[in-house]
Amino acid sequence: MMRVVLASSSPRRRELLARAGIRFNVVEPPEDATAPPGVCADLAVQLIARQKAAAVAGSVPAGTYVLAADTMVVGPQGPMGKPQSAERARAMLRDLRGRRHTVLTGVCAFYAHGDREAMGVSRSAVKMHAFSDDELATYVASGEPLDRSGGYAIQGGGGDLVEAVAGRVDTVIGLDVPLALRLLTEIGYPDPLPRPSDVSLTPPRVRRPLTPLRAPTRV
Repeated sequence: MMRVVLASSSPRRRELLARAGIRFNVVEPPEDATAPPGVCADLAVQLIARQKAAAVAGSVPAGTYVLAADTMVVGPQGPMGKPQSAERARAMLRDLRGRRHTVLTGVCAFYAHGDREAMGVSRSAVKMHAFSDDELATYVASGEPLDRSGGYAIQGGGGDLVEAVAGRVDTVIGLDVPLALRLLTEIGYPDPLPRPSDVSLTPPRVRRPLTPLRAPTRV
């Protein structure tokens, strides 16, 4: 079996990839990956994922297949980062309350010390409940929002704030697994991979789907 490395510090991405039946090691990438100024959000998440993959690819043995991802919440006012403070988390979630927003996850597959790489992006739409101020305060007090893009984690307590999802829930969690598997195949990963339909992770809190969006695109 060829070696796969997940370039991520996220336990959520590790869980998603493990559920796909892929054996892999984890190497955490540098935390300072950023996209060039002026690029659109769809491209930005892919370029940040590529930076993570390329940084790790330089430190692993030749022939290793490296996967990396980056997730961005695009709210009513544009891209939203991680709040880092309770006050900022409250402000972010108030902006999202009762409204629909977009979550983008960029993925990069990189063949270490070779000339093969592939990038892609998936998107899902998320509709939030019109949750009360008390519900908002309770969630922010839990501390979960502080290190989450957009101020919530759908696979955690933030799932109670979500009304519906259009698209893949694993995109919102942080790794579109079928897209990652396709990108690995594109760069020559030779071992059999699971069927994409077998690896979706759908939290039970999400009550109903929205109208499906277009299929994920690749560049």
